[in-house]
Amino acid sequence: MSPEHHEWFLNQIFRHRAMLQRYLRRYLSSEDDIEDVIQDAYLRIYAIPDHTAVESPKALLITVAHNLAVELGRRRASRATDAVADFDALGVSSDSPQLDEQLHARHRFEAFCAAVDSLPPVCRRVFVLRKVYRLSQAEIGAVLGISESTVEKHAAKGLVRCRDHLRRHGLADEPASPAAGPMRRRAGREGDER
Repeated sequence: MSPEHHEWFLNQIFRHRAMLQRYLRRYLSSEDDIEDVIQDAYLRIYAIPDHTAVESPKALLITVAHNLAVELGRRRASRATDAVADFDALGVSSDSPQLDEQLHARHRFEAFCAAVDSLPPVCRRVFVLRKVYRLSQAEIGAVLGISESTVEKHAAKGLVRCRDHLRRHGLADEPASPAAGPMRRRAGREGDER
């Protein structure tokens, strides 16, 4: 570009930068977006081959910047609706559990974790190795150095205590069975020190 064209750009376009920033804040919330729009507007106006044909440089600057801001908003809105359409095509929203079901499941899981944490140390180790890691009674006995019958007793005690904990908090699915009574009493009599 000619030095005359460059001088015109600096004196008639670039000098309105502060005003243009204030104007664009009405339409754009991000300072980065404002700067991007200003730079794009500058590039477009600087590329005009015949700057002498521009009657009002300030009005041209505002119009170009406004149109760029509107276009940016349209592109973002289009991307957002495309993303929603992608989710609809996948069926993600229609088949997923409702938020309250997810919250209830999380609450039950947290209550279960609290129940396991409240078990006596040996009982907790046996219960976790059996129910979480799916080790056999023989494997658990070998790891902890206890008999298989002791492993079985601790696993049963852990199961009963976790179930009772969930019931106390209104989170167990099944009602108490009459057959669980003797087991609960026996599990309760065993020492909590292990």
